[in-house]
Amino acid sequence: MLSIPTPSAVNQHQTKGIVRKARAQGLQYLQVAAVLSASGGWESIGAYQMATSRDHGGGSLRVVTEEIGYGNVLVARMNGILLPASANYQNESICFNGRAATTRCSPGQTVVGYRRYWKLDGNQRGTFSYQNTSMNSPWNTMSDSIYIQ
Repeated sequence: MLSIPTPSAVNQHQTKGIVRKARAQGLQYLQVAAVLSASGGWESIGAYQMATSRDHGGGSLRVVTEEIGYGNVLVARMNGILLPASANYQNESICFNGRAATTRCSPGQTVVGYRRYWKLDGNQRGTFSYQNTSMNSPWNTMSDSIYIQ
């Protein structure tokens, strides 16, 4: 699991190939981005989509969330039940390459957010919800949810 870089007022501080150029941004965007299951395959989730269009089930169920900005209070639930931290089994940095956000980060690029992967194996259907709170100003909490059919 990758750790979220802490904000720093020090310009050009280098840590493991990631350059922090200014204080980290507060959380600006958060969305459930995709659902994957053994029977439903990958399904991209639209910005205002309330439920999956495919019937998801089988032995594995995964959800992908994306966020821009830095948060440090991750809360994920399935059918109202708090998921353990271990359910977030993988994180990918989202970087800005000068033109667009990408998960193909190169040394020296600025990390602007994270794509998080959630393991929900054993669940067949229900509501997945995710929220995170900014680690600095504006200290806002953002959330999204999806009903998985």
